[in-house]
Amino acid sequence: MRHPHRFLLLLPLLSAGCQQRYPEDPLFGYSRAVNTDGSPIPGATIALERAPPAPLDPAGPGAPPTFSPYGTSTTQANGEFTFQVLWGDVEENRPDTYIQYRFRLALPLDANGQGTFLSFILNGDVELPALQPWDARLAVSDSPQGPTLTFAPAPPTPPLPPSGKLRFVYFHEQGSSAPQEVQVPTTTPEAIAHFFSGGLPMWRQSGVTSPWVPGPHLMEDFASPEVQLRALSLGEWIFSPVGGSWSATSFRQEWRTGRLALPAGASRPISRGAACQPSLSGECPWTDGQLTPVTISGTVEHGPPESLVITLAEPTHLRRAVIRGLHFESTLNGPERVRLEGSVDGQQWTPLAEAVVRTFEPQRMDLDLQSNAFANESSWDSPFQDERLAPPREALVFLDLPLQTQEPVRYVRLRAEPDYQPGRNLYLYSLAELSVFP
Repeated sequence: MRHPHRFLLLLPLLSAGCQQRYPEDPLFGYSRAVNTDGSPIPGATIALERAPPAPLDPAGPGAPPTFSPYGTSTTQANGEFTFQVLWGDVEENRPDTYIQYRFRLALPLDANGQGTFLSFILNGDVELPALQPWDARLAVSDSPQGPTLTFAPAPPTPPLPPSGKLRFVYFHEQGSSAPQEVQVPTTTPEAIAHFFSGGLPMWRQSGVTSPWVPGPHLMEDFASPEVQLRALSLGEWIFSPVGGSWSATSFRQEWRTGRLALPAGASRPISRGAACQPSLSGECPWTDGQLTPVTISGTVEHGPPESLVITLAEPTHLRRAVIRGLHFESTLNGPERVRLEGSVDGQQWTPLAEAVVRTFEPQRMDLDLQSNAFANESSWDSPFQDERLAPPREALVFLDLPLQTQEPVRYVRLRAEPDYQPGRNLYLYSLAELSVFP
């Protein structure tokens, strides 16, 4: 069932109002550079970069943009700095398309690999959040339960400047006589744990709090795992100076730590080396212990497959499953679930586990959709060679699931389905690894 909203009117963000602008007209941005403790960074050179939007693939993650040097600014004694761009460098109307350029500001990484950056679009004079690294104090220690991560809380939400307002939309509920004005809040940062092995993503988990012990199944038997913390905030601010035209900015601010080494894992899945269907030539790439994402191939006639089945050497009671880097079709209409099912003969299937991975809040989703283009395009913008931080409905899925098995199973099936349409399977696009443990 679709949500019951009749229409949504978006406040124009990219229009510059009634004022006529010329390519050589200057626009100004304002920010501050501060240390982790909030003290100003005086006399620092801050580089400004610019990039055109990169083409996006609806069935995939798109591609990183190419940022080029645009200018520099020097911070004052209080850490404040001003940068200038020309209107002709902000947007470009071509016969076949409209291009809006993104800009980026960043502080150099400190000795611990901590840093922050801002990427943004603008259409006039704007204020931006302060460039302040996250004093995460990430540390790893041993405990009887395994390696324990301790760290500081995530950075606070960038405060709205006194001269700014939040963007809003007109939201019309079914049955109401008038649309309601709904503000689009700046998103609250939360700690996101990223694990790597051999330089490839091994695990990702949002909303972790200190202290946190990753389970032994997450570590599997990877020999050289590492962990990094990141955080993200997305915002849209509007400015209405007295006697001047209003202006607006959409921004992404990210914070990151360096990577710390973790002890090697010691939990080998029983699925290691298991055969799979769809099958590729040679060893199954989704049970081989490698973390490279691999497309789940289908046929030209039927498109991507709707399930992946692995075959164990013999029927086994299973207790745990770990899914790494799953990318599947998103309907944008409701909650979506990942399901695992087991079978002895490959014909009759019983539930093993399920998890809702994309929730559905009608109003929140509508607001997200309005901002999705910027959130999606800017998800590549880290200048620190970090992996992509995609919007929730575009992000890869990582799941650690307890399994309910009454009888031993030999076949394990992975699929996804929308809650609002039971029985419909969603296409599976790619996966890094599926592991099950007895």
